[in-house]
Amino acid sequence: MGSTSPLIAFAAGLFSFLSPCIIPLIPSYLTFIGGTTFQELSSGQYGRARVIARTLLFVLGFTLVFTALGIAMSGVGTFFGRTTRIVSYAAGGVVVLFGLNIVFDFWKLLDTERRFHLARRPSGWVGSILVGMAFAAGWTPCVGPILASILFVAGTSADVVRGAFLLLAYSLGLGLPFVAAGLFFGFFMRQVQRLKPWLGAIRIASGLFLVALGILIILGRLQGVSALAFRGAAALQEWNTDNPSGPRLLFGSLLVVPSLALLWSTVRRTVASRRLPPVRTVLFMTLAVLSILTFLGVIDTAAAVSGWLKFQGI
Repeated sequence: MGSTSPLIAFAAGLFSFLSPCIIPLIPSYLTFIGGTTFQELSSGQYGRARVIARTLLFVLGFTLVFTALGIAMSGVGTFFGRTTRIVSYAAGGVVVLFGLNIVFDFWKLLDTERRFHLARRPSGWVGSILVGMAFAAGWTPCVGPILASILFVAGTSADVVRGAFLLLAYSLGLGLPFVAAGLFFGFFMRQVQRLKPWLGAIRIASGLFLVALGILIILGRLQGVSALAFRGAAALQEWNTDNPSGPRLLFGSLLVVPSLALLWSTVRRTVASRRLPPVRTVLFMTLAVLSILTFLGVIDTAAAVSGWLKFQGI
């Protein structure tokens, strides 16, 4: 059957968040969950801690549902066993079909709305979790095919723990942008406006992503992604051991480039608005500090990246 990397599931979650069905709904979800208004979110005059806390609980709600679905689908894979290819062929074929439908929209049945529409705001912390669970139970047309595809991947793993972990990674890919949107709402809305012309291309990319995933399932090549991650981790670890200055220079330079771009953007915006942009300033300072610490060898970025690659191959 093979296994797949949590990075693929995480990327699927990001594609779900960036879908044309989800992006326009973010302000509505945040105001509904946080008990605030769009004007308050836009102006920053709202209880940021309350909104973030409730958004985290909202993410926890759909994470619980998605993870439970992952366990259930993995149980199906366990029932059929690891020796049969029928499950892989069927699951891969369905995932390819889902991907093609996202690109060409030929199966109108998948466009049916199945969301819970809640009339009242969530009351308290438990209410935010319940809203998240309702969000998970009612798949929107864009999220449904991507989520279902990851569930099929979990089903081919025949490993309950593995299946739960894949859906947890998917939930993080979908949920972390929710939290970031609540934390930096003004910055987020500006980026959404810039992103709107590209939503069609993102939809096509997500469909092609599912087609490629389905083909890998059919061919039984999902384990190749994990093997590639392991080989990359081993090569990087060996290079870091033999010549520590090389990876240190490489990763330090990779951090310098975006930090300089952020510095230039921060200076331009500060001059134009006569106000220091907080988000860009924090990001610039973070990247600059990480770059300096990497050059000095205080932070072993190569070891961190190597460990992360190994984690993708579990």
